[in-house]
Amino acid sequence: MLIRVTEPGKPAFQLRGGEQGLSVFDDEAMDPPLTESEVLANFRPGSHVAARSLAEVHAKGLEVVPVPGAAPLSLRLRDAHMEIRAGQGMTRSQFKEALKELE
Repeated sequence: MLIRVTEPGKPAFQLRGGEQGLSVFDDEAMDPPLTESEVLANFRPGSHVAARSLAEVHAKGLEVVPVPGAAPLSLRLRDAHMEIRAGQGMTRSQFKEALKELE
């Protein structure tokens, strides 16, 4: 599963200005697999997670690519970090619509 950290009351799969992809963590990239509580421990209290399968993301025409995570994250999270990105030939508008469908 792909784990996306979200803020309460906000859409989980929404691009912010200037973003080219959405950060997610591949729970199975690590041995043992990441847990939701392990992921949340690296973020602000009150954060939530949204989980989607790789198949669900690919079914929307989106790609998932490995991208090294940033330094404040634990080493395990940095290694498991990925981004959901627009599929081949997808416009930004199409990308945003496909992300909305993951909600």
